Amino acid sequence: MTVVGLLRKWLVATPIAGKPAFTLAVAAVALPTLYRVSLTGMVIGIGYCPYLPFVLLSALVLGWRHAAAVALVSVVVVDALFVGPSFRLLEGPTDMLGDFGFLVVSALIIALVQAIRTAFEDLIGPTAADGVFFSLENGQAWASWPTAGFHLRLGPQDDVAEMMKDFVAQVELGKRLNRQAQSGTPQNALPT
Repeated sequence: MTVVGLLRKWLVATPIAGKPAFTLAVAAVALPTLYRVSLTGMVIGIGYCPYLPFVLLSALVLGWRHAAAVALVSVVVVDALFVGPSFRLLEGPTDMLGDFGFLVVSALIIALVQAIRTAFEDLIGPTAADGVFFSLENGQAWASWPTAGFHLRLGPQDDVAEMMKDFVAQVELGKRLNRQAQSGTPQNALPT
């Protein structure tokens, strides 16, 4: 598989959904919580840090909605267990500032992943299943495809029509040469 194929698979493919997504979202909160609990007594002040990589992974694998849910549940867990007195939420300005900062960073991570995903969809263009649509506006030819979200200007209508005729002729010539090569007809004996 090519690099573009791998990137298409991981960045453009539909994120995991349904019950597997819910299970992974729960794990994305549970794993950093277990890790942070294991550090209790050894370190203080890193309540939010173990959760950020899991917000990133959730955005990549599960999509932005599940990643947002992971971030929201994580901030409640962190505030309740690791910031201030246990099992109390928003008891002081430190909690509020920490929660706000974590949510802002999480939102930026999720937005960045979503922007990269959208940009990559636009960059790699349509798949064979998407198809390309051509249109005319004010004498200009345009191309678009369902995943793009934009139209690509190809140029003046007459120039593009001439290029398309040339392209179709090249395709036909390639098919004819392929048939000749497969049938054993000499290459220099081109039909007129």
